[in-house]
Amino acid sequence: MMLGETLKLLARTSDDSIAVELLPDLVLLGRARAAAAAAELSLNQFVLAACRAFLDRGGEEEWSQLMSRLRDGAEPGVTLVALAVQRRLDAGACGCGGGGRDEGAAA
Repeated sequence: MMLGETLKLLARTSDDSIAVELLPDLVLLGRARAAAAAAELSLNQFVLAACRAFLDRGGEEEWSQLMSRLRDGAEPGVTLVALAVQRRLDAGACGCGGGGRDEGAAA
């Protein structure tokens, strides 16, 4: 699934099937579900907000990591979602922002 299509599906789909499909790592999926519930968001909304935050504010090292994984043949949508969700969860865990509703959750 291409990146633009991924983001559109996350924004349009009311159930969490798209986010579940994009997060095959069960540990990451569980953490994302818990964080989404804590932020009173659907899993799709949480993942979409994480992706948008990554695209808007991802650092040089994060983009380099993404490009490296894509060069190795990783699927763009799944790869971005995993990095973006991990970044958002890490930001929420450290108390340095990014874990709540304020990062563009509304579609």
